[in-house]
Amino acid sequence: MNLSVQSFYYDLLNRFSHSYTRRIIIEAFNLFLQLWPYLVAGIIITSIIKVYLTKQQIASFFQKKKNLSIIISALLGVISPLGSYVVIPLGAALFLIGTPMPVIIAFLVSSPLIDPNLFILTAGAFGFEMAFARVFAALFIGIASGYLLQWMLKKKIISDNNIINQQNIDNIKLQTNYENSRKINVFFNELYKMTKYISKYFFLALFLAALIKIISPTDFLTKIFSKNIFISVLISTSAGVPFYTCGGAAIPVVQQLAELGLSKGAILAFFISGPITKISNIILMKAAFSTKVFLFYILIGFFGALFFGILYNYL
Repeated sequence: MNLSVQSFYYDLLNRFSHSYTRRIIIEAFNLFLQLWPYLVAGIIITSIIKVYLTKQQIASFFQKKKNLSIIISALLGVISPLGSYVVIPLGAALFLIGTPMPVIIAFLVSSPLIDPNLFILTAGAFGFEMAFARVFAALFIGIASGYLLQWMLKKKIISDNNIINQQNIDNIKLQTNYENSRKINVFFNELYKMTKYISKYFFLALFLAALIKIISPTDFLTKIFSKNIFISVLISTSAGVPFYTCGGAAIPVVQQLAELGLSKGAILAFFISGPITKISNIILMKAAFSTKVFLFYILIGFFGALFFGILYNYL
């Protein structure tokens, strides 16, 4: 550990000796020591993928109509590191240039559920079983959403003429990425942006996680989370809506709840419902798509979280 950082750390502890603040600082620092290698590795790998997997490549793929396009688009969503602020407007733009909506929805649903960065962070905090459970759930829900929407369009439950939010149609444009930039410069730019974006939530979450561990009524939480598996999954699914902010930031918080008795199914349910129903996604989806498509997106995420949360508890 760097000497100046070490001195600052111990000076901070001395200022708050024999207090809750000291215990929270110690716990947050221990969490940081445990998770930082995975955070760094995830940021680097995600930045590399973002440079070499451009929106133009995604658009080119989606315009190819193949029998397995829904399945492949869900797979692409899982490996794509693009954020919702890019993916959702991109999906609307792709529809306007002729891409089938079932193909797009498979990508929109699977994309926020997992990416290389989240996979690495999840494996570091919960093990590879949970990380692969997130991948499988993302793929299954993404594929199911595509084929379900395809059926609904065929049955005229949702119309092809009622996909895009017409009020914002002029603002939906397919933009270019990186064509006029050198890859190495773009990589370092993405590395900086990813580090800045993830870290500000991650460090806040470390202290929130430490706070939960130190001041939570352990017996009460253990009773809630361990005595009724269905209720714990339902609470976790519902909690994803208001409390999920950033994928990496959520992990240390959920890790502490897991130590208090949160079941593995409830953890998975939170990891599914949170990314889809977080406030930023809700705002972007409502702005880009019609009310029916918006509700379809939210409900598929919510009930998918319930289903996999309950199922995973019994595996």
